[in-house]
Order: sequence, then C-alpha cells, then structure tokens
Amino acid sequence: MDSLIAVISRKRFRTGWTAFIIVFFLFFVILPTVYILSYAFTNWGSIEQYVLDDPAMLDLILNAISASFQIAAIVTVIDILVGLPMAWMLVRKQFRGKALLDTLIDMPLAVPTAALGFSSAIFFAVTPDALQAPSFALNAVTSPFILIILLHVVFSYPYMVRSLSAILVQIDQTYETAGRTLGASALSAARTITLPLFRAGLVTGIILCFARSLSETGGTMIALATMANSQGFQTGPTIIGMWKPLVETNTDLAAPLAFVSILLILLSLVLLLVIKLVVMKVHLPMGRIWPRPEKLFSRGWFPKTKDGLAVFFLVLFVLIPSFFIFTYVGSVESASFDWGPFTESLLFSFMVAGVVTVIDIALGVPLAVYIAKNRTGKLSDVLDVLVNVPLIVPTAALGYSLGVFWTGQNIIPTYDVLLIILAHVAFTYPLVVRNVAGAVEEVDPAFEETARTLGAKPVQAFRRVLYPIIKSSILAGAIMAFTRSLGETGATQAVVASAQTAPVYIVNLINLKTPSGYYTAGLACIVLIIVSFVFMLALRYITNRRSR
Repeated sequence: MDSLIAVISRKRFRTGWTAFIIVFFLFFVILPTVYILSYAFTNWGSIEQYVLDDPAMLDLILNAISASFQIAAIVTVIDILVGLPMAWMLVRKQFRGKALLDTLIDMPLAVPTAALGFSSAIFFAVTPDALQAPSFALNAVTSPFILIILLHVVFSYPYMVRSLSAILVQIDQTYETAGRTLGASALSAARTITLPLFRAGLVTGIILCFARSLSETGGTMIALATMANSQGFQTGPTIIGMWKPLVETNTDLAAPLAFVSILLILLSLVLLLVIKLVVMKVHLPMGRIWPRPEKLFSRGWFPKTKDGLAVFFLVLFVLIPSFFIFTYVGSVESASFDWGPFTESLLFSFMVAGVVTVIDIALGVPLAVYIAKNRTGKLSDVLDVLVNVPLIVPTAALGYSLGVFWTGQNIIPTYDVLLIILAHVAFTYPLVVRNVAGAVEEVDPAFEETARTLGAKPVQAFRRVLYPIIKSSILAGAIMAFTRSLGETGATQAVVASAQTAPVYIVNLINLKTPSGYYTAGLACIVLIIVSFVFMLALRYITNRRSR
C-alpha cells in the first residue's frame, strides 16, 4: 500500500492522471455533445436538398423550434412571477408549516418526466375515452401549446424557487432593514435594495428553467400522445424523438434530423448567453419610488393574498398534476399487468444509471477538484465554462449528436447499451462536477496544507482530510446523476431508437392508445415515481446532514 501511495503521489503520475481526466471530459463529453455541428460543413449539400429546398420540411422544422423557444420563454416568465413570492416566503418569513412547504417544493423533482407528462396530461387535458380519466380531473385544456406550457411549469418551477432561495439566503438583510428604519415601506426596500443584489440568482434560475424546458422530450411526447387531439403539434426535441426511429429505413430524414439538432444547440447556447448578459446589465429597480401605493401594498391583506396565491399555485398547478397519476390508477377499472417487460426495462434502467453514476464519480470528482483548486489558471476557467454546455444543450439534440459521433467514428463497438451509457454520462457528468466543485471551493486549503506539512502525501491528504468533508456532496451528486439517468427519455431515444429503458417503455405503452396500455403505463409510472422518490429522500437526508 505504501509503495502504491508513493507511485500515485509522484508529480509525473498526478500530471498524467489530470491530463487523462481532461481528455476524457473533452473527448467523451464535450466533443460528442457538439459534434453534430460539423454536419453543417461535411454534409451541407444534404441539408440544402432535404431541408432548405423543401419548403414544407423547412416550415415544419422552423415552426417546431419556434414553438420550443416560445414555450421555454413563457414558462420562464411564469416561473419568475410565481417563484419569487414563494422563494421570499421560504427565506424571509417564519410561519407554521414552513418545513412542510419547503419539502413540497422539491416533490415534483422526484417524478420522472415520463410519469410527469402522463400525470399532468390526465389532469389538465381533454383525453380520449379509452383513457377513462377521473370525472374530477380538470379535463379542460384542448390546446397542445397550453398543455406543454403547463407541463413544463410543473417540472421547472422548483428549479426557479431553489435558485432564487439560494441567492436570497446569502443577501444581507441589514441594508433592507436600514431602509425600513429610514421610512421606506417593505415593498420599496425590497425593490430598490434587495432586487439589485438578486440578479445572480435570477440568471441561474432563468438559465435552468429555460434550458430544462427547451430540453424536455419524453414528458412532452407523452403529454401530446395522451391528449384527445394534439393536432400534429411538435416541438424541436419531439421531432427528434419522432424521426429517430424512422431514419434507419428512411435515410432522407438524416439531414433534417441533423438540421434540427444543429439549430437547437446553436440557438440555445447563443440565446442563453444573451439572457445572462442582458439580465446582469439590466437595472431591476426603477429609480422612481411611489411611497403611498407601495406602502399600501406592503401591509394589510395584500401580502397575505400574495402568499396565499403563491401556495394556491403550488398546489393546483404543480403538486396535483405531478401526483394525479395515483388518483387515475385508483379510479379506473384494473387490467392485467404484465410485470415481466416492465421489470426488465426497469432493471435495464437501473443498470445503465448505476454504471453511469460510477463513471461520473470516478472521473468527475478529480475534474471538480482540479477546477476548484486552480481558479487562477486559464485552463480551469475554460473547463469551468465547458462543464455547463451539456446542461444547456437539449438532451434530444445531445443524444442524436452522440449517436452520430460514435457510430460514425468507429472508435468503439457501437453496442446499444454502450451508446446509451455514453449518452447518459454526457448529461449527468456535469451534475457531479458542479456539485463537488462547489463543495471543494468552500473548504479552507489550509486543512490539506497542514496535512502536507505533517508528512502526508497528496493522495493521503485528499483521502483523510478533503474527502471526509466533501463526501456528502459526492453522494448528493451521485444521487442526482442516478435519478437524472433513470428518468431520461429524449437522449435515450435519440441515440438508440429501440432502447427499452423504463421511461421509453412507458412512452410505448401510451402510444398504444388502449385502456390496458394506459392503465399499465399508469402503474409503471407509479413504480418509477416511488423508486425516484426514495432516492430524492436520500438526497435530502444527505443535504440536511451536510448543512448540520
């Protein structure tokens, strides 16, 4: 053991290991993610022939991508308007039931988007008679555009609330209190003092919500399939999910698929960069103050109404749609449930998620440590920016790009399971890196330096000093990666159209449009929700333990 530690601690070995980690990240995560962009240079003739010279195809693609960005923009605005009051309640107010409300915010995150799409569509939309939706479902939405907006609000709302809450906790309330003592109303003080300091959290929330909405494929496809009449409505990611199974028999679709992926990747990167620059430069509070109206809105029934509406929105538009599937399964006539195929798909999903998580931890933690400890270096800054790319790129486009990259390079055997694992590593790897890097940055470097002065090798200082401190963050990142992989649909279908993971199995059941198919899909969703919820509870326990 001592000889192994001595070898690992040598500078040459550590330099080589760091180089290997960086090469892995660039070659297995970043390059495959954006590889499809090269299609525009190598196959421009095909894009011209099958897309640009075909007005019907071009209109279909542009309309679908336009719908994706419109939905993402509307969802983000809604999240800001309803998420800010909730975040303010959780951070700045003390009331009975606050701990319960704080827990309820995270509950939709435990529901895989495949189950979320089915559950939300049953509650909101007008559904086929074969579905046998409960009579007490809302059952009112006939527009697929509105349905997808409502669905995306359900799963993006917690991201906005958590992003705003995180930055609000760090804002010193002393300045706001000083403004209040000088005669400013609560609304005036919050608008002119706190909101200018709020932009970092707002940028994070906007990027998370916008990217999450733009990326969603599985839940969107299921919601559209569950409607009585979706009228052929498509978004950019759903086009990829719909065309990918057909491209092997219809090669004419290869160029349109690549074109959709290229547009999604480029537009999402550019637009989100613009959002970040614009929000950080915009002066949120207006210079003018209206003492009387703002004083009126700061007291009496106005704040209580605002808080009540925030809780009402959470319950009616987030929590009930998330878990309405339980009511549906309990109210319809039961049908025979063949556990065999679902069990196989669930075990396959577990296997993929497990392998992906091991890879993320083994190769993501070293990169996170390197980024956190070398903040003064240019390479570290570049890597820190690149880590965000797979989080922003829509997963359907990411999956298709990865599939084209690995099948076209002939570098590794193109086994389906291997392609799925590589695709899932690409979009889960940043979750581990981001989580661990943040934890390492909070640790005082003096701890490890003291251990080194006492004779500890670098690997011993990490194992005995740093690792015990960041262990909970590593575990939290692992659970986030596992649950993200377990619930992914779009990237899985985009890289291997015939994949049979649990979310894809649910999509196929709903596409049958039969009573038994709907019921079986409902039961499968409940099992998937329970499994994911157990892991979310574990994540919450780990996070609370770390904070203590």
